[in-house]
Amino acid sequence: MNWPIVVKGLFAVLVPSIIVELIRREINHQGPRLVYYLSEITTHAIPQNPPPQAIQSSSSPSTPQTIFLNSYVLTVRNNGNIAAHNIEISHPQWPHHFEIRPFVRHEVVQGPNGQSRWIQIPSLAPKETISISYLFGPVANWANLLEYVRSEEGVASKLDMNLNRVFPMWFNGMVWGFCFLGLIFLGVIIWWLYPPIVHFIGVLINFPRG
Repeated sequence: MNWPIVVKGLFAVLVPSIIVELIRREINHQGPRLVYYLSEITTHAIPQNPPPQAIQSSSSPSTPQTIFLNSYVLTVRNNGNIAAHNIEISHPQWPHHFEIRPFVRHEVVQGPNGQSRWIQIPSLAPKETISISYLFGPVANWANLLEYVRSEEGVASKLDMNLNRVFPMWFNGMVWGFCFLGLIFLGVIIWWLYPPIVHFIGVLINFPRG
């Protein structure tokens, strides 16, 4: 059996087939893709001064009380091409207040234990994004702030986000141009190295073994 020809044929058939299959799955994907990410939790120390009447009636000066409030933002997005239905956002510890922007129809459902609650949203259209701002007091366990985000179609994926600079279009176009040129040079190098690699593999296969 001519092993170099076999290896060359398998390489020529399998690699394009795998690439075409990955592209086909990405293009033909039908369904919602629910993702979410969280902002950093911010603690606000708000001093509360006593009213003037209390200061006048008190013989000794009172120490101002401080209220600690925490806040964070949950962003939910449907990256798919079909609407996600019956979205649930579960909270083992319910916040003092929350706001959804932009506003969407929703309802709050209380859990069976009387403490946990979740926000139910009927649907999110493709490429639709909502942000939920939370305000809450002291927290015994930070893991209780958010339990899960899911829809009727499956559990949402959590994304880790970093602050990145947005570059102008001309710079992005230049970078994409260099990437395209790099792919061309990479293809030329692979094409140039392909015959000796196949020959080397054939030598190893046909190497006499004593």
